[in-house]
Parts: sequence; C-alpha cells; structure tokens
Amino acid sequence: MNYSIRTLDAGMAGEILRIENACFRSPWSIEIFEKDLTSNPCSRYLGLFDSETLIGYGCVWLMMEEAHVMSVCILEKYRGQGLGERLMKSLITLSAASGAMFMELEVRASNQAARSMYHKLGFIRVGFKKGYYEDTGEDAIVMALIAMPREDAENDPMLIRLESEELTKDDA
Repeated sequence: MNYSIRTLDAGMAGEILRIENACFRSPWSIEIFEKDLTSNPCSRYLGLFDSETLIGYGCVWLMMEEAHVMSVCILEKYRGQGLGERLMKSLITLSAASGAMFMELEVRASNQAARSMYHKLGFIRVGFKKGYYEDTGEDAIVMALIAMPREDAENDPMLIRLESEELTKDDA
C-alpha cells in the first residue's frame, strides 16, 4: 500500500466530513470544519492517504505552549495496521516543530486500542472527565505527552504571523 500523510486545507473539508461521519456517532458539521480550516489560526490538519484517497485525519490546535489533539480517526477497514500511530507521530512532530512543549487529549474510557497507542507513544493519564461525551455520556480519560521532541518552530510550514511579527535570522 502507498500511504502518505499530507497537510489538509479547506478544499478537503468535504472529504474530512466523510471520514468524520464514518468514524463518529456525533460528527462535527461541514461548517465547523470549514471555519476551523479557514479562520482558526491555531488549527492544523493532517490527512492520511491511501494513494490519493483520504482514509483518516488528525487535527491539533496549537495554543501557546500546548498542542491539544481535537480529533484523530482512521476508517475502520484501515485500522490495526499502525496507521493511527503513524498519524499521531506526525501530529507530535508538527506540534513540536511549532513550539509546543506538551500535548493533551481526551479519549473515551472504553477505547482501549487508542489508550494503548497513546501510552506506547509516551502519553500518561493526567485526568478524568465524567460524562464528557454527549452522545453516550461516557467518561473521558485525559492524557498528556509531557516530553515533546524539541524542534525549531520555524520549521512549521503552517506558522501564521502578521508581517510585523516576522523575525529575521538576526532576531532569533
């Protein structure tokens, strides 16, 4: 198989929604994706492709020193092949390159496969949210990666700055 991970933009909102609808009981709307992809300077989306077909995506919000994983999903027929781990590693690398010092996420208490993957990647349990998921009332486990790889924020191709905020090599 020819899998690749690429940055997603607003033109992919419909394809992201297709994945979202297939993976979640209470999917986000197309309007949420379009707004997040066009108007939210904190959001970054990565897509997992099988050749040219989107088969999964991940979204992280970068807020100061924190990277908050908003969503990670892979179509069911592609699960169990390490692709979710590959996508998460890419989100971690992107976040570290953008200056994040730690990463946090919520995961369904019943989602043992995801919890195991996060633990394998170095996440630890840091909290619990009772009744967090509105669709089922299920609890969430809060996990954090507190030892992010160190990278240079200038490597982030999606880094958004106002012209007046741009730094030269001499300023850094």
